[in-house]
Amino acid sequence: MSEIRKKAWAFLLWSTLAGTMSFFIAGVIGCIILLRLDNYILETIIAGGLGGLLLSVFLGKLKTIGKITLASLVAVPIAFWTSFILAEGLFSIPFIHTFFENPNVPDIIAIIFMGIICGAIFGAIIYGRKTIWIFSAVCGIVSLPFGMLVGLFNAWHPIKATFENLLAVFGPIDLNFLAIITSFGVGIGLSIGLFNMLNKKARMNGRDN
Repeated sequence: MSEIRKKAWAFLLWSTLAGTMSFFIAGVIGCIILLRLDNYILETIIAGGLGGLLLSVFLGKLKTIGKITLASLVAVPIAFWTSFILAEGLFSIPFIHTFFENPNVPDIIAIIFMGIICGAIFGAIIYGRKTIWIFSAVCGIVSLPFGMLVGLFNAWHPIKATFENLLAVFGPIDLNFLAIITSFGVGIGLSIGLFNMLNKKARMNGRDN
């Protein structure tokens, strides 16, 4: 792991992959728990905490495992439910809803907001307020394709059946929830890698000066 950290591009790729794997696993486990308990709030809390825990393990950040787990535990549920409630309220207003011909657009916008909020909270807790801009921007951008994927799921596109078949071993999976949680992981992992890269460049420029 120390060798990967020394190479900015290698760490960028690894942190993105680590974030993807961590939150995908956490999302699947959250979906399985939902089948047993039928509690969506608990599902987001478990997925957030477990995603952060796995991410810290995959990145070898064992000294900050508690902080990363806490950041994820806080960021994921707040981002998920805040954006969901705001979107439901905003797009329930008739004159706003009529602006969008595609019924999936409100969901996509809500998921982008989820990414922005999740990234902002996670970045602020782990690295401080100065990193909010990079984490929120990256997580928001990353959330766009996942929001479009959720739109395809809601439209019963054939890709939904493909994912259901691939994940059938785990039982019935809430694909929308899994896509959103995975998007958080991709965004957070990519943000950590980019932040590490920018930090290294800043240090090198400081030495040159």
